[in-house]
Amino acid sequence: MDDPKRRCPVLPDEIMADEILARLPAKSVVACRSLSRAWAAALSSDDFIDLYHSLHGGRLKILRLHEEAKSYTDRHGAAPPDRMPLAISAGSFPRMVKMFWEDCQTIPVLLTTQCRGLVIVELSPMGLLYVCNPSTGQKRELPQGRTTGCGRNREWMHEYASLGLGYDVRSRRHKVVRIYHSGCDGEGRPASAGCEVYVLNGGSTDQSWRPVCAKPPGWVHPYKITVFAQGHVYWLAHRKHHLYEGYTRSTEMFIACFSVSEETFATVPPPPGVDSETLRKQCLTVLAGRLSLFSWGCPDHGQRYDVWLLREYGTNTGWDLHCRIDVATTSPEVYRFLGPRYDGGHADGYPPIVPLAIVDDGCRILLTRNELPNKIRSYAPLTGDIENILDFRSLQTLDPTPLEFAVYEESISTLGKQTCKDIILSSSPSTQALSLLLHLIPEHTLLRLMCVCRSWCTTIALYLHGRSLR
Repeated sequence: MDDPKRRCPVLPDEIMADEILARLPAKSVVACRSLSRAWAAALSSDDFIDLYHSLHGGRLKILRLHEEAKSYTDRHGAAPPDRMPLAISAGSFPRMVKMFWEDCQTIPVLLTTQCRGLVIVELSPMGLLYVCNPSTGQKRELPQGRTTGCGRNREWMHEYASLGLGYDVRSRRHKVVRIYHSGCDGEGRPASAGCEVYVLNGGSTDQSWRPVCAKPPGWVHPYKITVFAQGHVYWLAHRKHHLYEGYTRSTEMFIACFSVSEETFATVPPPPGVDSETLRKQCLTVLAGRLSLFSWGCPDHGQRYDVWLLREYGTNTGWDLHCRIDVATTSPEVYRFLGPRYDGGHADGYPPIVPLAIVDDGCRILLTRNELPNKIRSYAPLTGDIENILDFRSLQTLDPTPLEFAVYEESISTLGKQTCKDIILSSSPSTQALSLLLHLIPEHTLLRLMCVCRSWCTTIALYLHGRSLR
């Protein structure tokens, strides 16, 4: 018989959770939740999620968005390198989203920067919105907003909505912030504007959009990504806009912010030397956990990048100039990557380059192109050196160019309890198709269709119940 003294003692629960389980990859932690109810409760608790974030937060990974998932190999047929970014493609979403759009190409569009590992993706042209956890592969469709305002494709009609994703440190919950506009007055200001909040991983009482008393200070930009940093969600916005020859002309640009905890709006003054007109050519993002304004094409210098970091938000709001990149004085290799591809700058005022992250204690910046982002390069502002991190042109495939790159971090945050509608969408393809069709049928017709058979009665009843919760 075995000597009892030589047997391995049972590890305390604190050691199992804090020293072992909290250091596993997010997918492994999610898998461990299914082992028992006790483990599911322990590994889904707010304390454990915060512990996991403290260990893995800030260790950014690269995410790429594709039209379709493809298997990549290099030019010699070998497997891609280990640093190959994680992919989110249209094929990774339920099949039902394509059934009524066979003539249109389904494209995933990133709407927000990552917020504690979660992002919001829109499937175009359908306008379906999903919250995604890239590290676990979990996805959840967001319910439609309760108020007026639709997708970004109607921005020219002054009627659209914009989403942001933030985290409330008080309630320890993710919140989706939706700003909507409807109509324009005679001076170019919003005729009707409002805001509503959806608690992503809240309880059973938080399964619908909740109106917020605070009103947005102006039009938020519908085609630029929203940013979460330092407890606030940020948008590039403008006071007025007008239709001119079929295009919307924005005036009086500014930075709008929404406090996720207080649920109030405010504005952030731009950095020194950045006025309303030059703010049109800027890019908001998150670098080193702080709001960053990536400036391009200042009035006094047309080919210069300024990387500004928001010092803090509050009474001492200010900006720190992290680095300045003068494209005209860089080496030819750096100029070919950082410089504009067309004379006169980038179309629509967007910077030719988009920053992804600051690494190596602020010594290097990961950069990619705004258009055709087939490369990720690391640039050292102090030395002017540039290093190739990833080049999709070296990978053999039919269409190697991703739609865009982004960053995320390992996260075990839950996406909340599935609604009845979500359960339908994860069922068989025929039921998925029927569920999507229900969106287009009036309610009085649905009540009559419930008499067809028991299967239809159950499906429609679940769908109507899920719609009433929203």
